[in-house]
Amino acid sequence: MRRSAVKSYKKRLACWGYKRESGPIFMGAGVIIHEYAILTYHGIGIMHKQWPEGDQVRGFVLYDTEFCQFSSRAKEVTWSSGISLQNKHFAKVLKSYPQLAIIKSREPLHSSSVMPLPQTRPNIQARCVVIGWKHLLVDELQEIEVEVWSYEKCQKNITTLFHKALCVYMHEPCLLLNGGEPLICDGALTGIVSSEFPLCVNSSLRICADVFKFREWIHENLQLLGISKSSKEKPFPLFVILLKAIVPKICNSFLYKI
Repeated sequence: MRRSAVKSYKKRLACWGYKRESGPIFMGAGVIIHEYAILTYHGIGIMHKQWPEGDQVRGFVLYDTEFCQFSSRAKEVTWSSGISLQNKHFAKVLKSYPQLAIIKSREPLHSSSVMPLPQTRPNIQARCVVIGWKHLLVDELQEIEVEVWSYEKCQKNITTLFHKALCVYMHEPCLLLNGGEPLICDGALTGIVSSEFPLCVNSSLRICADVFKFREWIHENLQLLGISKSSKEKPFPLFVILLKAIVPKICNSFLYKI
């Protein structure tokens, strides 16, 4: 594990779940793709009918933390809106169903940077890692080196595999069962690990949603959630623009007099 790599990604990673009167439910990991959005494997609106009537439920997101735990070091925001490919309370872990979702936070995720969506097809021959918590509530954030398989190679092992999938082979079995962790190849966001919670069925071989192939779905649903593409890109204030125009003229005038 390279500590420098983990440190550089720490501000882009999050874990999320629900707070109920009976206590918190930690659901999985996610990657920050916008100051108001997390890309993960699942997540539907708090008002969905899965909760018992009268149950007080709110969503939480913890980020910029080495441990997926409530602590003074972890930053926290709330969420109530989300869109998932599987509009159900719990994601189906069948290999024929892709797992991908966007969670919209109520407050901005004050992160130093967000993870941009890929603009080109993934290079699966590159160095690829998954960043996440091996066991969600126990381990610290880690970089896990993986081998990415092509769709054709993966389908030989999983015949019902959905067509926008990637497979990763982890040398240590039964990790990241909760799901939502980003697969990163040569520094580019490549996939989102699917959940297999609570069973470790396929040991070392895990499925990911291919983010490049889902990028249109992501952009469309960011808009449906009311999230603009460039909210972190703030325009220059008027006085800055004027200053840039005036200062060179003043300097030139001063040099001319000399």
